[in-house]
Amino acid sequence: MRRKTLGLFLVAFFGLATSASTQPTGPELIAISAADRQAASPDIAIGVDGSINLIWVDKGPAAARPAGPPPGGHTHKAYNDLYFARSTDQGRTFSPPVRITTTPGELWGFATSKPRIAVSKSGVIHVFYHGNRNDRSAERQAVDARYTRSTDGGRTFEPARTLNTFTPKAYDDGELNEAHCFGTMGVAPDGSVHAFWIDTRHMTKSGDNGAVYGAVSRDEGKSFERERLVFKDEACPCCQLSTVASADGKVYLSLRSVYADGSRDGSVARSDDGGKTFSQRARVSDKKWMINGCPLKPTTLTVDKDGRVFAVWYAGEVQPAGVFFSVSEDRGKTFSRPIAAHPEAKISDHAQIAAGPDGAISLIWDAKVGENRRVYWRVSNDHGKTFGPVTELETPAGAADYPAIAAGPRGKTFIALQQDGRVMFQALPELVAQKQ
Repeated sequence: MRRKTLGLFLVAFFGLATSASTQPTGPELIAISAADRQAASPDIAIGVDGSINLIWVDKGPAAARPAGPPPGGHTHKAYNDLYFARSTDQGRTFSPPVRITTTPGELWGFATSKPRIAVSKSGVIHVFYHGNRNDRSAERQAVDARYTRSTDGGRTFEPARTLNTFTPKAYDDGELNEAHCFGTMGVAPDGSVHAFWIDTRHMTKSGDNGAVYGAVSRDEGKSFERERLVFKDEACPCCQLSTVASADGKVYLSLRSVYADGSRDGSVARSDDGGKTFSQRARVSDKKWMINGCPLKPTTLTVDKDGRVFAVWYAGEVQPAGVFFSVSEDRGKTFSRPIAAHPEAKISDHAQIAAGPDGAISLIWDAKVGENRRVYWRVSNDHGKTFGPVTELETPAGAADYPAIAAGPRGKTFIALQQDGRVMFQALPELVAQKQ
């Protein structure tokens, strides 16, 4: 594995000039999904034993891939499947793909509402996704928040459980009459599982704000407490949530809040009682994105071993719009001045972040510098104060996007991404920080 020295320097809020690495770096990608299938929206989790666990959305045979958007443009209907694969040898080989969803087309999942995976210390594999309640013949669909788990290393998964109650309302967007979606899931150090989703039950018409509901398992997914209302009528209804738990058991939840002045901005709330109640939300930036509509942009979180909270998000209120990063040194009460991840790019988006056990923070995203979107990354070795240069991942020619990232217990960092309709895996190269 090649080693590359990273110089550390500060990038100001609007992005001081940075020099992107002109030579891509990193080992060759490994194809995870089948060549004859259309795959997308991967997520990745690393077990304490170093196992690498991947899930992704399967959209059907590659030959059936549509050439463009559906007739009439955007649709809120999706009938996909959810697959899983696992490596126990640091990513050299993976198990054959296993379908997690039991009914073909059950998964309501795509890039902006992707399924999530986590592994607890005991090795239980937890999966959270959104499922279609009705079959394809229904005039209108209902979408539920669902959970499943595997206790045998991903060889089999339990029948999925619906975490939300059925609450049909007059809400109707033309295709959905009830939805519990755009959710997320995290596992705390004590094994408790925290699932959250955006809910339409308080909405009366399309364009209303969404509510945030959550459900908690205190026994590693054997059972779940009844759902709780977390925030009512305050969430941008189509921006996916993110959650993470710190070593001391605090649970952090991010959403794109809709404020009274019309801005829609990333915010973070903290729970000190295991997800029963949450603090007031803290904005991740003092800049306001004034947009009359849902931008479909999450704020993604991670936390390091010392309790620092790191956030990455897409900011549309600045030029050039793109990925920004901020850190909270006071457990989510306030956040630092944002740093632009890739100010030279025409557009940067879909950022993910991971904190390693050695304190390194790895930030990854896709961006358009030339003709196609490509995947880029950079690393901080001083808790997010400064970052090394923007570096392009070595991937085949074509479009590479929607990366997912996870740090292993031994300090290695792994990613999955979309590459021209397939899900690929790669281990990031080891890093040596330049001494100052």
